[in-house]
Amino acid sequence: MCKKYEVNQIKNNRFLFQKGDTSEKEVEVYLKKHPEDKQQEFLLKTSEPSFSIDIGPLDYRPYFLLKFADEAYTIGERTLPVEGMNNFRDMGGYEAENGKTVKWGMLYRSDHIYNATDAGVAYLKKLNIRTIIDYRSDDELMKYPNKTIDEDMKTYQLDPVAHAAELAAQFTSSKKDEDINLINKIIEQKEKGTLVNQADVVLEQYRTFANKENSKQAFGEMLRITANPDAPAVVQHCRGGKDRTGFGAMLVLGILGVKKEDLVRDYMLTEKNRQERNRVKMEGYKKLTDDKEVLDHLYSFIDTRSEFIATSIDTITQKYGSIERYVMEELEITRAMIDTMKDMYLE
Repeated sequence: MCKKYEVNQIKNNRFLFQKGDTSEKEVEVYLKKHPEDKQQEFLLKTSEPSFSIDIGPLDYRPYFLLKFADEAYTIGERTLPVEGMNNFRDMGGYEAENGKTVKWGMLYRSDHIYNATDAGVAYLKKLNIRTIIDYRSDDELMKYPNKTIDEDMKTYQLDPVAHAAELAAQFTSSKKDEDINLINKIIEQKEKGTLVNQADVVLEQYRTFANKENSKQAFGEMLRITANPDAPAVVQHCRGGKDRTGFGAMLVLGILGVKKEDLVRDYMLTEKNRQERNRVKMEGYKKLTDDKEVLDHLYSFIDTRSEFIATSIDTITQKYGSIERYVMEELEITRAMIDTMKDMYLE
């Protein structure tokens, strides 16, 4: 079986199409304004497993219809070029149960919208987002209010209250004191001999997402909102779009029947998207401390490792057998809600 193509915008208006094998299969590529658009503009015919296409400036988010002799499917960029943001992603295109696929342009995940520039906000307006699910705390919202995309858009604040002690200290600090307070908290734990392995701290947080009552309430409400037929398109986000958003995105895709390997794959895109942001963050930390143990601990909070989200998935499946059964038993999600989500978000 040939693997599907993926597309990325490698520079303004140039799109690179690639698939994970070298099999030759002739494909016709068409440009679309919307995933369900019946009108398409022919762009190219090729058998190459990797090729690029230049298209002119557009006033809409492009999608691409790929037609083969025996099949056809639509693809789009997964990480979107929202100026000022580094981790705004479409969760469409993943293979789900019964041969279906997650629809494009309906389910998004991101870092907070505070950093979006005017151009970034203008781009977001094109996505027709109706619902924002914000996992941040009151302190985070006060310091980093989201930019307004549309006055008619509904925003729900659903704080899972599942942070490690160090991060809680950071979130409650003023903007200018965030980094130093986080470092001081870690140094305090180190001096008391209570500083545990940094990876273990993060892994425990991912177990907490599945088990803690506040987290279950927040993520249960997220699913109920997402199952509302009036909700799409939906974006869920926290601060960096990694931990809280990573767990929430995993639940949504898991309910839709996306396999574990793709749940992990989707999570790990954060690593690629945040490389430059993490480099800059660590350079700032190095100006405040030269303690390698402290710096390693700091990096653990911005690192993205596959075992983090895999721990959440395994915590759920080992006890409940499946993500679907977990959300029904622990998050009070009904079979009707799950069926509605599948009707809404799969094709």
